[in-house]
Amino acid sequence: MYRVLIVEDEYIIRKGMIYGFNYEKWDCVVVGEASNGQEGIQKIKELQPDIVITDINMPIKNAFQMFEETMEFPYSAIIVSGYDEFVNAQKAIQYGVSEFIVKPIESEQFEKALQRAQQQCEINQHFTEKKKRQKRK
Repeated sequence: MYRVLIVEDEYIIRKGMIYGFNYEKWDCVVVGEASNGQEGIQKIKELQPDIVITDINMPIKNAFQMFEETMEFPYSAIIVSGYDEFVNAQKAIQYGVSEFIVKPIESEQFEKALQRAQQQCEINQHFTEKKKRQKRK
């Protein structure tokens, strides 16, 4: 199962993302939630999720600051934003975000984003295992 962390500052949206989608259908389980980027950093380090679904603009630290401080953790990220801004999309690409979804979230779009994130997880896992094997040689 893929472990999912939800990072969203708006309580109702965060709870909707947690309970309004059938994660089990896609071999996922929500392991935690955070209400801002700083809390997201702590949860990523503590829970080591496979997939992080996050808003961009949040109190204390935004998603990009969160990504910057957790680069050593091999998770796949999905951004869910209320703003369709090209600058944010460009920055998301720089951080290797697997999908950028503009709110409101449509379930079909969300399912496709989750599938892409899972594919990215598989690639990350393969790469990590390859690096470990090379270190042993």
